Amino acid sequence: MQNPVLLVEDGHSYEKFALECWFKDHNTSPLTNKQLTSQTFVINYNLKSIIEEFRRQQSEMNSISNFRCFTLHRGRPHNDQWKNNPKLKIIISLLGPVNVGKSCFASNVEYGQPQINRIHKTTLGIDVFFFYLDLLFEDKYVIIIQINDCPGSDRFEAVSDRHFRQCHGAIFMADTTDINTFEHLENYWYKKLREKSSFNYVECVLACNKIDLFEKDYDSSYREKFFKRADTFASHYQMSIFNISAWRGDRIQSMFQHLILCILQNQSLLQNLKENQLESKEQATSQNSKFTVTACPQSSTKNKKSSCC
Repeated sequence: MQNPVLLVEDGHSYEKFALECWFKDHNTSPLTNKQLTSQTFVINYNLKSIIEEFRRQQSEMNSISNFRCFTLHRGRPHNDQWKNNPKLKIIISLLGPVNVGKSCFASNVEYGQPQINRIHKTTLGIDVFFFYLDLLFEDKYVIIIQINDCPGSDRFEAVSDRHFRQCHGAIFMADTTDINTFEHLENYWYKKLREKSSFNYVECVLACNKIDLFEKDYDSSYREKFFKRADTFASHYQMSIFNISAWRGDRIQSMFQHLILCILQNQSLLQNLKENQLESKEQATSQNSKFTVTACPQSSTKNKKSSCC
């Protein structure tokens, strides 16, 4: 702190510069106006630390508040100003049975543009999509988002296994046109995530997809029954619900913003992200060191032949 807080005889604390200006023309307390026997003072370290902590908290709050306005962009970050910034990679897995719309959801490039003339295909392996946030986290970290579109069929369990283990967040996708998808989410997908996850707690949301068809083709009785079932599932497993349309792009950005913020505010997951970033940096340094050690120096003798055959 460039302008320290000073404690004087009257028991009050003042900024050093203001107190020195006062003492030039006065020999009284700036606050009570009582006569002082001495103009000596000491630095109030306790108040100084309280002020610095308050400033730090305000800075963090401002940083978090500004960060909430981020937007997802497909691909890898191409901002040259960020090339030396540390990167945190958040892994999010799309979980749910076949035909709930996970692939349509993952491939909606612009998040808000309808999927016109899109050919439906069944996911056999893991489709991986990369995004990045257009704002830095904590004013220094570049956030990379890896989205794993896991195949919906149980036959491909071995393919999806490691994506249960590694993901920091999960999107459980239900089909609003088929209320029975909740049974599969409960009996297979959520159960597998809890069994295989490397983390004590994974941030999850429930995405009720195909809301565009739900609004148009289903009566109020079915809608009430579906929403009641969705509320039961989400309440039991402590998830937020988002009614989305992967085809139209409804609420996809807001759902991702919510899930990513939850992951970054989870101290256990955040610590893992930062540790992985450090491990990646150390591995890169180690690799560079290996290349340096094994590099062959040029021979000082011009006409010396190589012994290599």
